[in-house]
Amino acid sequence: MNYSADSLPEIKLIPLDREALHFTQPGETRRPPTDIRWVKVLEFLRSNNLALNSRKLYERELKRFLAWSELHYHELRPRHLALYKEYLRDEIRTDVGKPLSKSSINAGIAALKSFFKWMCYTYPEIIATNPTLGIKLEKVPLPPAQSLTPEQMEQVWSALELLGETKQRDTALVHILSHGLRAGEVVQLNVGSFDGKLLFLPDTKTNEPRLVPLRKESREVLAEYLRSREERSEVLNSLSPLMISHHASYKGERLSYHGIYFAVEKIGEIAHIEDLHPHSFRHTYATDLLLLGVDPSHARKLTGHQSEKAFRRYTLRSEQEAA
Repeated sequence: MNYSADSLPEIKLIPLDREALHFTQPGETRRPPTDIRWVKVLEFLRSNNLALNSRKLYERELKRFLAWSELHYHELRPRHLALYKEYLRDEIRTDVGKPLSKSSINAGIAALKSFFKWMCYTYPEIIATNPTLGIKLEKVPLPPAQSLTPEQMEQVWSALELLGETKQRDTALVHILSHGLRAGEVVQLNVGSFDGKLLFLPDTKTNEPRLVPLRKESREVLAEYLRSREERSEVLNSLSPLMISHHASYKGERLSYHGIYFAVEKIGEIAHIEDLHPHSFRHTYATDLLLLGVDPSHARKLTGHQSEKAFRRYTLRSEQEAA
């Protein structure tokens, strides 16, 4: 059968209503479309071994940047990042209406530097050149090392004796922290991380594995803590968490980052040491190593410091105490 052009029906263009393409149920709230750029941020956050607080900081700063710029990653240039730094400095205010401190500005820029470094490595077809390379951080003097005095450490050991159910665990926890470990590193430790003499840290903040030799007393305290858990019928294997929670809702589970902070703050209250936190023991360990005459480069390996500049504050503190 042959059709002539005149016999064909007229072609009509019907505009599509994008909103009409989404069929909603009664009472359903429509959500805005997902920013495709945010998908890469989520992938970045999942792929990095970040402590909880660091993850929250990165997420907040990257979300703020994406709200400021509508450009896709491949469109970004160093000038855009320079303008964003000015935006942080001149327009963003804290909850009390003050400008951001230099440290807060640096935190935002550092989050972007880390993210775009990952993007260039993971997705070179999307972004071949890191737009943050020429952006410099604000110059901020390093805060002094907040190491504990021998008298304060004695107060800590005395306070541990006054604890109840958590006494044995918290004593082992302080012994571990007193070897320079970060709270996030302690969270990741398993029973298999301890061989009776050393702690092996496969995942650290610097992404470099680290071996931490323990003092004799600390080895004995940790071994006794693990024995006591087995005596309470806990079946331990190499993947069992080294430190466990005593909280009613998480009893027997891995001790969390916040759990470590809460335990140390409680010890500080009993010991009457204001603002005691897990990092206090790390500061003390680094300072003590230098006071004992350990070579700074070796001390940095033991503490897992990548930056010589960051470690300099411990050198200054040890020099002050030795004077």
